[in-house]
Order: sequence, then C-alpha cells, then structure tokens
Amino acid sequence: MARCGCVVLLLFLVIFTEVNSQQGGGDPEDPDNPHRDPSKCEICKFVAIEFQGMMDDTGKTKEVLQLGYRIDREVKKVPYKFSELRLIEAMEGVCERIMKYNIHAERKSSGRFAKGESETFKTLKGLVNKGVKVELGIPYNMWDEPSAPVHTLKKYCDAMIEEHEDAIEAWFRGDQEKTLINYLCAERVLSREEADCLQEEWTGVEKVEHNTENKEENETTEDSADAEDDSKKKKQAELDRQRIQREIERQAEQRQTQEEDEKDIEREQERDRRKREREMERRRREREDKDGKRKTEL
Repeated sequence: MARCGCVVLLLFLVIFTEVNSQQGGGDPEDPDNPHRDPSKCEICKFVAIEFQGMMDDTGKTKEVLQLGYRIDREVKKVPYKFSELRLIEAMEGVCERIMKYNIHAERKSSGRFAKGESETFKTLKGLVNKGVKVELGIPYNMWDEPSAPVHTLKKYCDAMIEEHEDAIEAWFRGDQEKTLINYLCAERVLSREEADCLQEEWTGVEKVEHNTENKEENETTEDSADAEDDSKKKKQAELDRQRIQREIERQAEQRQTQEEDEKDIEREQERDRRKREREMERRRREREDKDGKRKTEL
C-alpha cells in the first residue's frame, strides 16, 4: 500500500507538469522554461519549414489553370505550379499547419516545437487504455488541443507572412535554389546572433535533463515510501489533487481570455485576406489590360 501511494503521488506530479505544459505554464521569458514564448528565430524557422513543405506538397501536380474571362480574348493557360493561386493558397494556409505542433518538454532548444504527441501524453494515454483513471480536469478529447506557446507561434506566423510577403513572393518567383530558411531567415529576417536555432535538428538524443530538485524529491519519496504511514500518503495525494484542480481552473480562465484574443486576430486576418485578394485581382486585371493593348497594337 505504501509503494502504491508513492506511485499515485508521482503520477499526480506528472499530470501537473503536463497540464501546466498544455496551457503554457511558467515564466514565458525564462530561457530554461520549455513552455516559454517562441523566439524570433523559432518563428521564422518553422514558418519557412511549413511554407517549404507546402511547396513540396503542391509542386508535384501537373494541373493547368485557364485564366481569362472576356469573350474577345484568348484563354491563358498557366501551370498551377507557377501560378499566383498557388502562392496565395500557401500564404493563407501555412500558419494553420503550425497548429499541428505540440510542446515536447523533453527536447532541447527549438526541438521543443514538433508535430506529434509528447512522451508524457503518450504515457498518460497508455494508462487510460489500460483502464487507469487519469483526471486532468479537461475532457479526454481536448488533450490534443494546441498549447499556449503553439497559439503564440501561430500568431507570430501570421504577422511574419504579412510583413515579409514581398520577400516570400520574390523567392517563389525565383529559381528557389536556396531553401526558404536560408533565403528568408538567415539572409533577411535574422541577424547572425539571432539565427542560432536554424541549424538545430532533432535526432532523438537532444533531450533536456529533468529538474534536479524534482528528481531528488521523487527519489527521497520513493526511498522513504515503505516507512511512511498509508494515511499520510493519501492526505498528500489529496493535497496534490486540490493543487492541480486550482491550477486547472486558473488556466481555464487564461484559455478563455486567449480564445477571445484569437477571435479578434482572426477577424483582422480576414480583413487582410480580403484586402490581398482585391489587390491580386487588381494586378490581374492590369496585366490583362496590358496584354489586350499589345494584341490590339499588333
């Protein structure tokens, strides 16, 4: 029974850590906090990675677009791979791909941002599948919701796409010999001092060491488990449960505030998207008018 109480206590500590992770707990500016806000380097790095990924995904199609709306003009055929539509769709969709990321607190540096489940959540889901009741204070189907740092990364992604739209378009219309990370991040957005994360790659071994204080506390708890009274362990577990519940309630309020802010951002992005569409339509019409004048002169 004593050892069982120790396991329960350790499980509570794991759950508390992961819930705090899921909501972006800790000081967002602490360089040792894996749930800190994304750096400028991380923002540019993952924007470039996802944009390049969209280019790779859509560059294989052989679809041909037919452009032109007037009866007296010949329909212009443009391969989708080189079309303005492909560029617009990539710019509008790249930041949504960021929302598939999660925080992997066990990984070092920029490796903390990655797709897929963190090791802790895999463990917790494994316990649920084995019939263990795991209470996080949020529904099971919300365990995979993006954490606060991921929402922040997505917000800055939107801002970076808008701010550096011309550079991205120039890269798209060029020969694309350079990767977007080099063309945009290393050469245009980041200073040499800010670009340290661009060379970081996750190979499976770049893991952070667990907090020494927590390790010593867990080891001490386990060593003394057999000597402690079972009733004290139950009391300690209840105290931990209450502490977790208070933290969950506090961060639920934080999430609600964040969702309201995101709605404001989405409305602003929609206005910007419509503005870009009007501008693209204006450019298209200007090109069509110029083509029509050339044909008339000929």
